[in-house]
Amino acid sequence: MTTGQRKEWAKLLFVKENLTQAEIAERVGVSRVTVNKWVSDGGWDALRTAKSITRKELVAKIMKKADEKLENGDMSADEMAKLAASIEKIDKELTVDFLKMTNRYQDIFIAEQVSAENPGL
Repeated sequence: MTTGQRKEWAKLLFVKENLTQAEIAERVGVSRVTVNKWVSDGGWDALRTAKSITRKELVAKIMKKADEKLENGDMSADEMAKLAASIEKIDKELTVDFLKMTNRYQDIFIAEQVSAENPGL
């Protein structure tokens, strides 16, 4: 197994299965220090936290960020209206596929936020 494959497996165990770094190190066959570095460098803590956020909390955070962008002139009113319509649609059409897609975009959003806050990563 390559280092990249070990890292992806470790990420899955950390984010999705909530294992400790020591448990992951043992399963993946690397040191705890290595897992700690991967967690730190990859922003895995933020990804793990994002998995436990409720839809209501997520919508509130997205709307707050969108409001800030709108006030700063970084988001058009049209983009804001589309976002609001999408959120309203979430309330009406919660399907398994839609939730999977939303989780994927949530992961991307969190990763972008972590990258923006830590430009050196």
